[in-house]
Amino acid sequence: MNDYRRPRDTRRIGARILDTAEGVLVALRRCRVDQAFVELMHTAKRHGVNPVSLADALVAIAEAQPGKDLDDAAMAVALSTWGRLFGHNAHDRAGVEDLDELPATDG
Repeated sequence: MNDYRRPRDTRRIGARILDTAEGVLVALRRCRVDQAFVELMHTAKRHGVNPVSLADALVAIAEAQPGKDLDDAAMAVALSTWGRLFGHNAHDRAGVEDLDELPATDG
């Protein structure tokens, strides 16, 4: 029996994904955790995507294992925002809609 399981509570899962995504940004950008959190939140708000979905997409890119259960819009935003940090071109994404079609709110 494996004692190391992911938490089942969706709030805890969301918090874990956000923490992991913050860690990815801290490592890539060499920034503070609070700066990484703000970057995630501002990016999600600017593009009108769920912050946890965006964090999940960023973690999937970092793991080089995009899954079918990821939000396409969040993945497109994550790739366009941080993909170059992983060596990805924003246009090299199979099955993800065009970024021009994503809402971008200034605020």
